[in-house]
Amino acid sequence: MEKVNIKRGKPILIYDHVDNAELYVALHEKFAAAFQYLQEQPLDTMKPGKYEIEGDELFLLLQSYPTRPLEQGFWEAHRRYIDIQVMLEGTERMGVAQTGRMTVTEDHLEEKDYKVLTGEGDFLDVRAGCFTIFFPGDAHMPCLAAGSSQQIRKAVFKVKIK
Repeated sequence: MEKVNIKRGKPILIYDHVDNAELYVALHEKFAAAFQYLQEQPLDTMKPGKYEIEGDELFLLLQSYPTRPLEQGFWEAHRRYIDIQVMLEGTERMGVAQTGRMTVTEDHLEEKDYKVLTGEGDFLDVRAGCFTIFFPGDAHMPCLAAGSSQQIRKAVFKVKIK
């Protein structure tokens, strides 16, 4: 499989419907396993929590929470993991920006693989049945209300970069 050259600092956000997931499996060797897990497991009845799929190479964070106003959101970015965020129920607003144009305010990359940033970006509403893929270099602000707050259910697949 040919490797994709991902330049850090440039946003590569992917946003699509899960019906088109097969278009993206060539981007990383673990994407096929993540999308297969999405299709085969009863995520709608599983309890929120962490589920190991392939150890620390690929795991799932199944989440359920009320979305929050923009003022309570924060920008984050990762170094060791790609996020595939699949909206299972509800609609969530998410932000995306270039990390190179932002200022780091908290750095937890070594111990928890995230940093908190400040700056400006663009926003999109992610509806049930759709997914986003955030690569290192993509700052993102998840968990936001698209209008009024609502309870959402989301599957976040963490895919380790080699």
